[in-house]
Amino acid sequence: MQNRSRLAGRQYLAMMAVWLIAGLLVSVIRLDRFLSYYSSHSLVELELLVPAVVLLVMDRFEVMRGTRMKAIGIKVILWALLLSVILLPITNFLNLLSQLLVPNNIVVEIEHYTLLTGTVVWDRPLLLNLFYMAVMPAVVEEFLFRGVLYQGFRSCGLLKTAVITSLMFALAHGNLNQFLYAFVIGLFLAYLVEASGSVYASMLAHMCLNGVSVALVYIEKVLPENITSALVEAENTSVHDLSLVYWIIYGVITGACIVLAIIVVRTIAKVSGRELIYKEARKGHGRLKGKEGRVFSVELLIGLMIPIIYIAFMLLAELIRS
Repeated sequence: MQNRSRLAGRQYLAMMAVWLIAGLLVSVIRLDRFLSYYSSHSLVELELLVPAVVLLVMDRFEVMRGTRMKAIGIKVILWALLLSVILLPITNFLNLLSQLLVPNNIVVEIEHYTLLTGTVVWDRPLLLNLFYMAVMPAVVEEFLFRGVLYQGFRSCGLLKTAVITSLMFALAHGNLNQFLYAFVIGLFLAYLVEASGSVYASMLAHMCLNGVSVALVYIEKVLPENITSALVEAENTSVHDLSLVYWIIYGVITGACIVLAIIVVRTIAKVSGRELIYKEARKGHGRLKGKEGRVFSVELLIGLMIPIIYIAFMLLAELIRS
């Protein structure tokens, strides 16, 4: 029987191969002209989910053995929601930081869809956008990255597992803008799974984090005109025009939120009755030696290289166009 970390690496390779091939087919055939914004979102999630599930069946669900999918109590739910709110400023700061090099990928996608179809995404119902932008990505991505793949690498130790699954998660976004904040948020979500003992906690936090961002767009619409105008002006301000004082203040806020997030995750471990288990995991206990505790495999390295080369190619293409 192969070790689970290698099986997980094979799963990620399959996910990235299908993701790349499907993306190339959509570009070559120009299917984006016929797909709605929501169909495109669903297609991306299916590109990740389908190959992973197929390999799960082929491997008789070996990688999933021990996957933490137990119910969570009300205290964990409330703390997980608080964590998602604390992670929001961290996400926004890293998003702005990445925009010093590349544009906001989500904004570009929505603008492209609007130009292509004449349909404004934010004119659609709130619940529709919440489902496609918050609920569906959170359920699928957390099941894969903090569920199946996390458990596949867990014998390598908590720190290595958190880093590698966060790297896989960030690269799967396929762009430099989302890579930075997805990697950092992925680390917190991995530790949240370990602290709570359930992937449902990370699903909830991920869902809320995305959902707040979506809801804020709709809240902006009902604000008084003078406040809306000020917000629009702020949104249209280039990150290159932001003052050093702004970056320092926002950086301090982000640092404070990181500390708070660490405290909240530890509190979740306490209210879940996993304080000792979580403490031992952070110390590196539970790590196995030999093949079972080996992170990298040929399959994983190839799987990681696919999105890395893709992102590098897209950056080069953007530089040539500009």
